[in-house]
Amino acid sequence: MLAHDEIERVLTSQKCGVFYRHFVPIHNNLILLLANSYRQYFKVALAHPSEVGTSPEQWAWNHLLSVVGPTIEWIWEWYVLACEGENQFVQRIGSIDFVPGQTVSLPVPLAVQPSPPLVSWQAPAWLFEVGPTLGFLRPLKTEHAPAINSDAKLGAAHTRLLLKLARRVFLWALETAIEKVGNEETAAAGAIPAQAIGGEKRGPNKRKGWEQRKKLYHAIREALTRNPSLQGMEFCAELDKRHAPPLFDWRKGGEWREGLTWKEAWNDPHLRKKIRRVRQEAMKNR
Repeated sequence: MLAHDEIERVLTSQKCGVFYRHFVPIHNNLILLLANSYRQYFKVALAHPSEVGTSPEQWAWNHLLSVVGPTIEWIWEWYVLACEGENQFVQRIGSIDFVPGQTVSLPVPLAVQPSPPLVSWQAPAWLFEVGPTLGFLRPLKTEHAPAINSDAKLGAAHTRLLLKLARRVFLWALETAIEKVGNEETAAAGAIPAQAIGGEKRGPNKRKGWEQRKKLYHAIREALTRNPSLQGMEFCAELDKRHAPPLFDWRKGGEWREGLTWKEAWNDPHLRKKIRRVRQEAMKNR
């Protein structure tokens, strides 16, 4: 609304500059916010490769994608609000002349008419001025559209071009920021000291409980190699016979009490799901 108020007070030749002077900081803050969110997702992906898979970049992007589309739609609605003073979510209900010292009131209607949808919006011609300067759009041909230094409305096709330009610029800037974040976090993850304190070589950075997981996977693979059809209670009985240890996280979380057997654990619905999952993981990560 601040952008719209200022646009209404300046000459037509200055409106495009006012528009982008308000919009660019908002655009940059959105890019920064999403890039920081991507950084957090990417860190999680790097820390848990067994759960994420071989493409942490894609995993992080997939989680960020759910907010990228709504952000672009929000930008489009900002365009409409800055140019028109109202959009689908902000509407005028009236105006009051300012008189110093006078108290006035304005009734607020209980029902308002819905604003036209975004697809029916016609952008002002002066907004098209920035398109050619960015190199994404060609200058308008005068026989097909009004002069860009006027307040006349563009047609639906040229308005769609402007909104597509906003989307393209946003995605390009976001892609650039995400690529920088990915390079920074990959470099940070690879900067592990080769020497531990005291000059001794540092062993692999293994998660706590990796020994129990390795032994359990080995027992599962041996059991299923002998009999691939083992399931349920029979599978658990085989693990008991091989003295297979439960996962460290199960003990730490209190899910696996001391002295519990695999056959007894199978009767617990919560542990039953975990047993099925670890069976699948052991065979998948052979």
